[in-house]
Amino acid sequence: MATSKQNKELSGAQWARRFPGSRDTKDLNGTFRHAVEDFIHAMTEAGIKVEIDATYRPAKRSYLMHWAWRIANDKTDASSIPAMVGVDIEWQHPASAESMRAAKDMVDALSLRRLRTKPALRSQHNLGLAIDMSLTWRGAVSVKDANGKLVQIKSLPRNGMNRQLIEVGATYGVKKYAGSGRDVPHWSNNGR
Repeated sequence: MATSKQNKELSGAQWARRFPGSRDTKDLNGTFRHAVEDFIHAMTEAGIKVEIDATYRPAKRSYLMHWAWRIANDKTDASSIPAMVGVDIEWQHPASAESMRAAKDMVDALSLRRLRTKPALRSQHNLGLAIDMSLTWRGAVSVKDANGKLVQIKSLPRNGMNRQLIEVGATYGVKKYAGSGRDVPHWSNNGR
């Protein structure tokens, strides 16, 4: 049964509080959870600061993130956004400038402003098989890979885009995002 336009709530920053996700590794799935926890442990022991931004994300939250970003950044026509069952949002405001402003407000409220690639409509986050984390360190660090071998990392950048750290993560089964665009914090079980 379709929801009438009158029963829908206009888009805006208030939607960022709906369908909350998780930042806890306990909400990750099966063996991926253990792989992530082992990788994080190895990084923190090496002196890498790890800040978890997201783990599990409900599909409804992915929908909000994807379309708010697309309207705000790709100038997608708000009237063309497909509905999602259980999300009674009206993307199209009376004026297109209002639709754009509401989408930008949502992007800000969802902490997507600095994201350089559109959030996936369907994501490994929805399955508990992805994690977004900010990683930083100073100087050289020595990180144990999953085989117990110490890998000294002297190269730049000193964040999650470091090639050597990406290789270490892969030994645990935690793979850096390898899709189009640039999603600095995203790691998953399959690189997507």
